[in-house]
Amino acid sequence: MIRQKLYRPSLKITRQTDQGRAGGITFEVWSPFTGNYQVVASIEAGMRRVNQLAGLICQMRLHRHPKQGALADVPDTDGADTAEWAEFRINATTYRTYDTRRHDRPGWARATSLIQATETTCAKIGYELPR
Repeated sequence: MIRQKLYRPSLKITRQTDQGRAGGITFEVWSPFTGNYQVVASIEAGMRRVNQLAGLICQMRLHRHPKQGALADVPDTDGADTAEWAEFRINATTYRTYDTRRHDRPGWARATSLIQATETTCAKIGYELPR
């Protein structure tokens, strides 16, 4: 069994408090490779990117890639943000697991699947998933 620190990509959805902004929703992907959030155009693009990053990280773990230590995990938050946001992350292991959190509950909670994590995240921010 491989016991290494996990580095997890995430998808964060933020509802802008500034009502003047078009759309009012921002999608961001946490990249463990760059150590920051990257804006994406849609939830679909964000989900694709998070899955790609999780796949790359899983391969790095399996092959014990020496650059794993350079990756950065999703940062903790103190819940003091004024914007409303919700986020899910993928634990990029061979058997993936998922966690969710939101602005008023910054601790991570387990989700049973990617679908549940996505639906929970969207529901907490009031974003309706496209069908």
